[in-house]
Amino acid sequence: MRILVISDTHGNTEFLPKLVEREKADLYLHAGDSGLTERDLRPFHTVKGNCDYYKHDVNYTEYTPYGKLIMRHHPFTESDIERYKKMGYKIFIYGHTHQRHFEKREDGIDIFNPGSLYYPRDGLYPCYLILDIDEKEVKHEFRMYLDNVK
Repeated sequence: MRILVISDTHGNTEFLPKLVEREKADLYLHAGDSGLTERDLRPFHTVKGNCDYYKHDVNYTEYTPYGKLIMRHHPFTESDIERYKKMGYKIFIYGHTHQRHFEKREDGIDIFNPGSLYYPRDGLYPCYLILDIDEKEVKHEFRMYLDNVK
């Protein structure tokens, strides 16, 4: 299963057709602060960020070959992770910080932040995340998005 994950695009839309054309995926996710309606975001599934004014769910769940995936906008606390882990979640995705992040824990939990396509705060280029998931592992790659760099 291939998933493309973006976050924190804050109203920018010109990337959507380019990215969907460039990166064929089984599922497209946006981890909040899109500033767009669900219709404008298609084919992306999204969650509500602190800058979103449209009706979006706070959490999004997807079943993957590796285990359940949960996405929300704000980072997960340790108690959040433990609670969701008991419910079978193994992949955690969040946005908000505009900083790419990956953590592989000894308990089999994978935690990701895709960074931001437009406003990165980690001193690196704008980026997005590709996840390739099977029953045994989650492979990931942060890919630079340079179409908007002047």
